[in-house]
Amino acid sequence: MKPNCYLPAFALPLVLAVLGGPTVSSYAAPEATKKKIVFVHGAASHGYGGHAYGPAFRMLARILNANVPAVSAVVVQDNPDLSVLETADAIVLGSDGGGLVKKLGDRLEPLMTRGVGLACIHYTVDPTDPKAIQRLITWIGGAYEQHWSVNPFWEAEFKTFPTHPVSRGLKPFKANDEWYYHMRFAADTKGLTPILSAVPPEATRQGPDGPHSGNAHVRARREMPEVVAWVYERPGGGRGFGFTGMHTHWTWAQDSYRKSVLNALVWIAGAEVPADGVPSKTPTLEELESDLGMPRPADFNAEATRKLIESLNR
Repeated sequence: MKPNCYLPAFALPLVLAVLGGPTVSSYAAPEATKKKIVFVHGAASHGYGGHAYGPAFRMLARILNANVPAVSAVVVQDNPDLSVLETADAIVLGSDGGGLVKKLGDRLEPLMTRGVGLACIHYTVDPTDPKAIQRLITWIGGAYEQHWSVNPFWEAEFKTFPTHPVSRGLKPFKANDEWYYHMRFAADTKGLTPILSAVPPEATRQGPDGPHSGNAHVRARREMPEVVAWVYERPGGGRGFGFTGMHTHWTWAQDSYRKSVLNALVWIAGAEVPADGVPSKTPTLEELESDLGMPRPADFNAEATRKLIESLNR
């Protein structure tokens, strides 16, 4: 009779490594132990590749599932059910005018109290409603406030990054985007860490007074750096992430731009960010378009967009 050679599950990765098999890093974690990231998106807008939350979220989820064994990412479009939120470790929202923040606010409140992470991308950080703005400040550490913040297009140059897990693997880069800045941040900044900061061109501060165009507070900040992406540790537990870029889908081809978001999503879920950040291959124009899931418009300049994508990592 053969002896009972029982091997506990936790010992398998070590044995495989000793025998020359898959290493610990390549060993898939059991599904039940993975951190669950739920992406929820509204409709796209602003033309071909503009405010394309769904396509961007499908790309990010695919990268996370392929390269971070500790997480499991799913993407859903806004719908009446959304029961999947109840089992999430982190939630990522993408919608124009902060629509999902307003619509789901009461549903998110107990989840945030429980410590579920939250990320808001681009126009999601501008929910307009005072209650929704305050909720975002509490949950992710900051929000766009009309007549205080501005949303110009400009090429931001990111030269340095803080010592933080979300900064792992980031290299200095430039990206032309609709970078919102001068956010309304939490009064207690102890848990707030700017991830992407840059000095905007002075022309972006000189717009006339308006909810998005300019105000005296912004004009007084001449040559000062502005935060356009940040992470937040809530005093009561839980993590948040605000990212103001992502107006156009093509900017995702910039490697550090993409990595900064991927790293942050792993971090807000409570998983370990890889030592060199979340790896991913630079997408081609065709790969980015495949996630859009729609035919090219007749007036789309593919060659110019291809050259733009190729220039992003030089």
